[in-house]
Amino acid sequence: MNEPRKTDNHVMRVWLDTIQSIIGSKGLRSILNYAHLEKYIDAFPPDTDQLEIPLEDLHLLYCSLLELFGQKGVYGLQMRVGRESARISIDRRPEVTKPVKLASRLLPESKKMRFTLEKFIEQIEQRFGYPLEESPVELKEDENSFFLVDKAWFESEGVLSQQPSCGFLVGMLQYLMKWITGNEHEVEEIECRSIGCPADMFKISKIKKEG
Repeated sequence: MNEPRKTDNHVMRVWLDTIQSIIGSKGLRSILNYAHLEKYIDAFPPDTDQLEIPLEDLHLLYCSLLELFGQKGVYGLQMRVGRESARISIDRRPEVTKPVKLASRLLPESKKMRFTLEKFIEQIEQRFGYPLEESPVELKEDENSFFLVDKAWFESEGVLSQQPSCGFLVGMLQYLMKWITGNEHEVEEIECRSIGCPADMFKISKIKKEG
C-alpha cells in the first residue's frame, strides 16, 4: 500500500501566510473552516523543511479556494503564492541556491534556465512526495521554449475545469526564471489534467520579455 504523499511545513506556511495577507485573519479562518482544516486556525506549521503536511491538506485548501472564489479569482492568488514560495525558498536555502547561481554564472541564458529547471525538478520531487522509482516529471525543449511536463502535480489532481488550474507552479517558475537570468520570461500552462489532458505542461519561453 502506497504511503500518502506529504509536503514540507514551509509550503503550507507560505500558502497560509499569503492568503492571510490578502484576505485577513478572519477570511482565512472562514476558508479553513470551509475546508475542514480547522487544525491550522491560529496554528500555522513552522517554517521548516520537514515533510509533515499531508499533501491532501494543501489540495483541500486549494479546492476550497476554487469553490469559493472561482477559477478566475483564485488563479492570480495561486501565482502570487507560488512567487512568494519561490522567493522565500531561495532566500532560506543558500546551500541549494548559491551553488546553482555560481555553477550557471558563465553559461548562456538558455543554459542557465535549463540548469535551474533541472534543479527545480529535483526539489519538487523531494518536497511533494513524488515516487522515487519513476519520476512523473519530464523536461523537454525546442528552439524557443522549455516544456516542463508533470503527471502528478497536486493542483490539478481530481479537479475539473474549463481552463488550466496550476497557478502555484506557474508563479514559482516565473520567479525562478527572473532570479536566475535577471529577465522576465513568459510562463504559460498549455496543458492541464483539470481540462482532460494526461499531464500538466508548462511552457517557459527562452526569449526574455521586452520592456
